Formats: sequence, C-alpha cells, structure tokens
Amino acid sequence: MWGPASKPIPLNLPETVEGDFDAVWMKTRITSPTDSIPDISNLHFVDPIEARSFKVAKRAEEHAAGRFLIGYLLQQKGYDIKEYQIKRDEFRRPILIGPEPISISITHSGGFAAAIIGPTELSVGIDVEPDSGRQRNLLPLMASNTELVKLESEWERNPKTASTLTNQVWVVKEAIQKATGLGMGLAPQSFEVIGKEVITINSKLYRIHCWQPLLAGQKTNVALAHRTDRE
Repeated sequence: MWGPASKPIPLNLPETVEGDFDAVWMKTRITSPTDSIPDISNLHFVDPIEARSFKVAKRAEEHAAGRFLIGYLLQQKGYDIKEYQIKRDEFRRPILIGPEPISISITHSGGFAAAIIGPTELSVGIDVEPDSGRQRNLLPLMASNTELVKLESEWERNPKTASTLTNQVWVVKEAIQKATGLGMGLAPQSFEVIGKEVITINSKLYRIHCWQPLLAGQKTNVALAHRTDRE
C-alpha cells in the first residue's frame, strides 16, 4: 500500500494573502518509467476508477501525494475526512464534496507536491515549479500580446533572467486557471499577469501572489491566486 515519501511541511504564505488559507508541501517519491504502479487505493480521497487509469508510477505517486496532503490539512483543521470526497468538475478541477465544503487546490512538479485549503468554494489556486526556467518557444502558448513583447525584449537582453521570468509567469497563470475553476478552459494568452496584483476574470477579482521559497534546499517558484472583493 502507498505511503508518503516525506512528512508534510507547512508552506508559509505571504502576509498579503487574505483569508484563512492553510498550505503544506512535501517531497514526492522519485520513480522511473519502468517502476510498477503503486497501489494507492488505501487513500480516502483517491477515486479507484481514476487510479486504475494511471499508466506510469510517477502519475500515481503525484496524485496520491496531492490527495494525502488535502486529507492532512483537513484533519489539522479538525474536519472528519470521512464526511468528504474529492470529485472532478466539468473542467476536471478537484473539488471538495461534503458539508459546507471549502476550496482546495493541488499542485505537483519537480519532485514536490503542495496543497492548499481556503475559506470558500472554488476560490483558490496554487502552482509550484522549481526555478529551472522555461524555454523561449513557449511564449506564444502562454503570453498575451503585451506580455509577449515584454518577454521577448527580456530574452534579447538577458536570456537567464528571461527564463526565470517566463517560469514565474507560467506558474502565476496556472494558479489563476485553477482559482477560476476553468483550467485550460481559460486560455493563458487571454489575460495578463506581469506587474499585476489583482486581475479580473469573468467579472470576478483575483489577487495574485508569487514568491520563491526554498523547498528541500531548492529555490522554487510558487504562485497563489484567490478571489478577493478589493482592487
């Protein structure tokens, strides 16, 4: 049966985050393409049908880690997880089902998994990526027209810093897509995040936070987006 590769560690959030949010992260188990797929059916929040669809061990490990972290956070806050389930909505976003459900968001990348719970349904999104940069050829797939000009200019001046900035923009946009609940139904080229603290998507305001903590000694880009009522 599956077990976590490490203990959950609190993820310190910026002071600008509004509301009662709690987040944790942990390392995920390193796998190879030939590893057998672990049995993760012992986890309360794992859908057995979805678990059987995983073709590689890495995907199962990441899925299990995210669900495990949500369960951990809920128990830390005094919830009885037996009263809750995690289901996917029409955009394949994981949502919490149960009495007075709160918002959740899960992310995994580069040997890490992270999860966050928040005060209201479908109001938060989190994304984590190691600070290893992004390739320039991704720009047309993720940047608005204005952002494309800014990022291309930075790539001409300093490819190293441009690669880091591209990674940060990518992470922020992923967090926004999760916070809106639309996922890739919200095209990343359709909105701008560079230099923004608050953006409007479908008449709703979302506050953006992006920072670089050290996770297991590795500088990591973390982005959080959440609903807000204030500009």
